[in-house]
Amino acid sequence: MSFGELVILAIIALVVVGPRRLPSMLRTAGQVIGKVRRMAMDIRTESGIDEILDAEGIRSELDNFRRLAAGELPPDEPARTIRPDREREYPTVGCDAYGALTEDLVPYTPPPALNESPDETAPAASAELGLSPTPAEVKN
Repeated sequence: MSFGELVILAIIALVVVGPRRLPSMLRTAGQVIGKVRRMAMDIRTESGIDEILDAEGIRSELDNFRRLAAGELPPDEPARTIRPDREREYPTVGCDAYGALTEDLVPYTPPPALNESPDETAPAASAELGLSPTPAEVKN
């Protein structure tokens, strides 16, 4: 929470509760928070989670994760730039290559115009695409 949000909450609490009861309510809230923290620590000690974390070596990893989440770099590692492998991200060969076509792709041939017959447009369309003529085109 930012300082501005805390000021707004303090003003709202002062208006709702009143200046006379506000200190006793804050004291009670502090006591409740302390009890909750003590209960959490008791549960951690009874469950033995701390010993498990130490035995498995996970505690240091958790600490590193917390530091990274806070935006801190570990002191032993210098800041480095990460460069993605372009060949892996954008392959030039294979099924994931940019612009790759499937083997069973059928080229699009526009439908014949109303005044043309289908036989007139088929040879021209296949010749433009570099396809071998079909048996019907060879017969004509």
